[in-house]
Amino acid sequence: MEFDRAEIQVPETSDLSSFAPRAPVKRSPDVWFEDGTLILEAESTQFKVFKGILAANSTVFNDMLVVGSNPDNNEMVDGCPVVHVYDTALDLTHFLKAIHHVGYYDPAETKDFLLIAAILRLSTKYNVDFLRRRALAHVSSLYPTTLKEWDQRQDTAMEVFNARPFAVLLLAKETGHQALLPACMYLCADSVDINDILDGLKSIDGKHIELDWPDKRSCIRGRQNLLLALRSEVFAFLTGSLAIPNCVSPQRCDSSKLRWLQSLEASLGNGCPGIFSIKFPWASFRKAVCDNCYSASYTNSNQQRQLIWDKLPGYFDMPPWEELVKSS
Repeated sequence: MEFDRAEIQVPETSDLSSFAPRAPVKRSPDVWFEDGTLILEAESTQFKVFKGILAANSTVFNDMLVVGSNPDNNEMVDGCPVVHVYDTALDLTHFLKAIHHVGYYDPAETKDFLLIAAILRLSTKYNVDFLRRRALAHVSSLYPTTLKEWDQRQDTAMEVFNARPFAVLLLAKETGHQALLPACMYLCADSVDINDILDGLKSIDGKHIELDWPDKRSCIRGRQNLLLALRSEVFAFLTGSLAIPNCVSPQRCDSSKLRWLQSLEASLGNGCPGIFSIKFPWASFRKAVCDNCYSASYTNSNQQRQLIWDKLPGYFDMPPWEELVKSS
């Protein structure tokens, strides 16, 4: 029995010499239960597992193994039917271990990106809801839909590497979890050099990954527009765009704001917008200006930051948050 038959390309000719020799089949050293009842094979690696456990946790496996007919290829190993699946052996290892071993994947402890990605990918594909929800919540904590969640995120909750937002963006598109995309695109725009946006980066597994051209264009445009919004909206109190008529010491406050603006411009020299990651030293600013200027500046800056977050998907040519969340 095989999944994804559409992926199999059948040559028009009947010349069997066109087929490449099959790689030697090996047993998985990690997932092989001697009393198992089913063999899954991926990339010439066989996994001996329990049919009942798969069927109980996955509606896809249940439909195929319980509701459907028995494998029609009559291939047997150790008295168990063999089912070929079109996943990587590494992904399948993580996925099967997570299903068969309760404590294998613990979001509070697990940092391994490839493990988390494998579980989100295959739990979505095979509709294992408890694993999908667990992995999605884990990834969503780093690529959230609200500004409050963004401000509470712990970057080290998942393995850190330069290409991570690129890798999560591609994973979100592959699995259909659209609500992850705006925060991913923001970090693609905000956390790397523009040449990395154009040329791609090496991922955690050593493979080169990059965005497609529409996403590259959206990323670069969003980067520029967010940088403008940072100056003109979030820091309007420094640029003079925000009028504060009740300032009690205009000369002192204006002089202080100019110095802070110069410092801000110097910090933005690398071109990254940093609009949601920049940490403005409000306590120090408060000592440099009058109370009225501080209060108006702090309130307006946070309001503008929230408004920009609310519009964040639009900066990257995406539908509003509500639509993205609904479609995930």
